[in-house]
Amino acid sequence: MNNLREKNHILIEESPGQWIGEPVKVLRVLGVVEAGFPTPAEEDLLDTISLDEWLIEKREASFMLQVKGDSMYDAGIRTGDMVIVERTDSAKPGQIVVANIDGAWTMKYLRQDAQGFYLEAANKHYGVMRPKEDLQISAVVKAVIRKYE
Repeated sequence: MNNLREKNHILIEESPGQWIGEPVKVLRVLGVVEAGFPTPAEEDLLDTISLDEWLIEKREASFMLQVKGDSMYDAGIRTGDMVIVERTDSAKPGQIVVANIDGAWTMKYLRQDAQGFYLEAANKHYGVMRPKEDLQISAVVKAVIRKYE
């Protein structure tokens, strides 16, 4: 992870378990919005929610990275998005991981077949990445955050 820190790809974490800035306390949940056919709008205070509690299960193992590139486009992850990741040394096939493959860092789907583990982009313009020597999983993506202007 020092490679990422040196290249300023780690934006939020200062040291393990130490976050920069104040967390969002709570937001009001006012109802449900239909993403299909329109329905009559009703506003009721349903609950309050802390984004930290909702998005982060293991705070001491979690940090954020800013996304650069389009290899995960079809997974809904775009350049400029922030991903919340959780450190782990093990992941399951099908999860989106942050991995070091032969000395280079990337974020892809972890896959497995008869030849072993490999990484797969969520963009048809990219091929699979099979390690020539080493594949180390560092973190699993837990959430994607996109800010609209």
